[in-house]
Amino acid sequence: MRIAVCDDVKADIQKIQNAIAGLQGNYQVDAYHTGRALLEAIGKGESYEIVFLDIYMREENGLDTARRLQPLLPEASVVFTTTSTEHAVEAFSISALHYLVKPIKTEDVIEVFRRYGIKREPRHTLTLRIERNVTVLFQDEISRVEGQHQRTLIFVNDTMFSIWKPYGEISALLDDSFLHIKKGVSVNMRFVDQMTAQKCVMKDGRTFLLSRTTARENRERYFHFLEEHL
Repeated sequence: MRIAVCDDVKADIQKIQNAIAGLQGNYQVDAYHTGRALLEAIGKGESYEIVFLDIYMREENGLDTARRLQPLLPEASVVFTTTSTEHAVEAFSISALHYLVKPIKTEDVIEVFRRYGIKREPRHTLTLRIERNVTVLFQDEISRVEGQHQRTLIFVNDTMFSIWKPYGEISALLDDSFLHIKKGVSVNMRFVDQMTAQKCVMKDGRTFLLSRTTARENRERYFHFLEEHL
């Protein structure tokens, strides 16, 4: 794996290089002291899977460098490094993999590689025939699935898809991110805000009472999911 580290402070580059050197795997790390040098190298054919990019550099803003980087290396994962959380929201609007506040620790770099591994996993889909059209939905964008008589309702963002198929048939196609919390209801754990002993509260405010027979198991699965993905 090829990795670029762009920072105008040599000591900060060294910290990241040392952390990566301690990881198992074959990594090539190239250092750049300006965004301009990084972009010029990429323009000449250099390619990287992960780019660590300092936001505050003397000659330029790392956010601007990231915007210019995207069309050159659309598959690269950008990790911003900085001394402040001031630009965190803006950084993630550029689809940053992570945002590290200095001083950077080895655990921070390990977390970057964990997130990169999750990001590279193929996205699970759900292929449905809705009316006369075939629709492919990404399962990580589905917040919940509900059965309603002979129909199944699938909620994606602000859209509800209603199909003439029984809930059991659809729920059997869902991946491990979903919990069957009660009869006729499965929720995506990515969209759960709170899980108590009695209820599941979604991020949109929707609340479901848990089935007594599966409540403990679902809570354990949910907390394990949080540990793995947050």
